[in-house]
Amino acid sequence: MMLVNIMEMIVDAKIANYLPDMDCCQCEECVLNIKCLALNKLPPKYVSTHKGELFSRVDQTMLRQSSVDIDFAVIQAIDFVKANPRHENQENK
Repeated sequence: MMLVNIMEMIVDAKIANYLPDMDCCQCEECVLNIKCLALNKLPPKYVSTHKGELFSRVDQTMLRQSSVDIDFAVIQAIDFVKANPRHENQENK
């Protein structure tokens, strides 16, 4: 059995959804910085897994209620990284 922070998967999906339209660098370092910033503003939601299957269910009502918070954290993180990229070679980024 493993523990998985399902919030990480949700944030990954939100980043993939928002990033293409926000004129922000999409290099690996910038995407990881966006992910870190967003996840640090959100509570973790751990579930147990066995061979890739979830045994614990995430409360869908909780996720819907916090969806705005997740969206806000991701958009805010993208805006921050866009204004403050940390990759070494900023050419062609």
